[in-house]
Amino acid sequence: MTFEELLAQIADIRQQAEPRTRDALAGFERQLKAFGVANDKELAARERQIAAQDAQLVEKDKLIAEQNAQLVEKDKLIAELEKQQETRVTRASPTDIARSFRAVIDEFHAETREAEDVGVAIKTLDVAVMGLVEVDEQKTTLVLPSAGAAVDPTALSTLRVSFAAVPVVPAEAHPQAEAPPKPPPAPRARGRSRRA
Repeated sequence: MTFEELLAQIADIRQQAEPRTRDALAGFERQLKAFGVANDKELAARERQIAAQDAQLVEKDKLIAEQNAQLVEKDKLIAELEKQQETRVTRASPTDIARSFRAVIDEFHAETREAEDVGVAIKTLDVAVMGLVEVDEQKTTLVLPSAGAAVDPTALSTLRVSFAAVPVVPAEAHPQAEAPPKPPPAPRARGRSRRA
């Protein structure tokens, strides 16, 4: 039974009741209506509170969804950076590669020259470097993939460099230019003297 149906039933009973009971029922009806209005207000306030909480939950869900989307983007970015790290390459000319290994030998020999007792020297060093060859109009470059890169070995070219220790020969001193020899003195002419 609804609240309105209860009020209607009380109104029917009040019409059939004697005056004293009718007045009591009228007072009870007024109290019941006041209680119903207060109850409706409380229910409305609770519904508003529930609606506000639902709105907050919706906002929280949106915020969580945005944060999850940001995390997904960060994960994608990290994966891309890791992939770029795996495929990072180094470009160097054959001359640069040869010079870098020559510097290693020079450093080793410098330590040997500074040794107080016995020095050890590298007589020969053979290096094989594999990479992709890039040739343009100006220079030839060797592309060296990183260690973790997935590269087809058959696509790589091999640069072989052999180093050997050679003695340093001092440059010859250029002799000073000598002055051209003086021409011999011209011979004197011999003539006969005339006697008178």
